[in-house]
Amino acid sequence: MARLEPLPIGAAPELKEMFEKQLATNHYVANSQLIMQRKPKLVMALRGLSAAVFDADGEVSLGLKRLLAYVVARTHGCHY
Repeated sequence: MARLEPLPIGAAPELKEMFEKQLATNHYVANSQLIMQRKPKLVMALRGLSAAVFDADGEVSLGLKRLLAYVVARTHGCHY
């Protein structure tokens, strides 16, 4: 259980458009990002890290990266 409640989309105006696109594409926005929007720079840094990890030009295929992310998430009880 999170110690901080997720904020609604739009609580950080600079992230609203990004969250709406994510909602339209993935049909959800992770609670971790909704909690972290208290510090918008933190959300942007996490997105930068994620973009680097899931770079399609890497040595490991994008499909394998996604599969590994899914297995790790499920192993740790994440239902996203």
